[in-house]
Amino acid sequence: MNKPTRKMRTLRADAARNRTAILKAASRMFDEHGFDVPMSTIAEAAGVGRTTLLRNFPTRMDIATALFEQVLVDIRALVARQKGEPGDFEEILDLKLDFYIRHGGMAQAFHKASAYSKDFEDERNEVANLFLQAALPEMESGALRPDLTLEIFVIMQKAMSGALLGGESAAQRRETARILKVLMLDGVRNR
Repeated sequence: MNKPTRKMRTLRADAARNRTAILKAASRMFDEHGFDVPMSTIAEAAGVGRTTLLRNFPTRMDIATALFEQVLVDIRALVARQKGEPGDFEEILDLKLDFYIRHGGMAQAFHKASAYSKDFEDERNEVANLFLQAALPEMESGALRPDLTLEIFVIMQKAMSGALLGGESAAQRRETARILKVLMLDGVRNR
């Protein structure tokens, strides 16, 4: 087998940089202009040609799925560090809410993507399972309701993205997230 040439390795590095630039630009453009921002605007913001953008991400849904995968990486890393202690569930909830506060346009992207993508539904179920696993120690101790299910955590995620769709600014989204968190925690606590 031939050894890759320096030029081939450089192209791979360039492709990785282009992909990263596209995702950063898309996140920013979704935040500033909403999910329906033209693909050409994303390409321009990323400093790549439209062909490069479309080769990496043929649709906005592909971009939204890739961005959600980045959120999953952060959540998985947090869960890997957790030790099954009280507060683990709230820590994951804070991470997810903070993402929506910082990236309001992504709530719109995820909301639309979830209506069209089976993969996105699988990822949402994975996050719901991570929420459930983090909540188990507090469910067993009696701090959280013992009847919490995977479906409840799926619904909670939908509520998060739905509630944070309308935030025009990070300050508005922060206040909405604060209220939503209080309501969610009140709903899952054992009485």
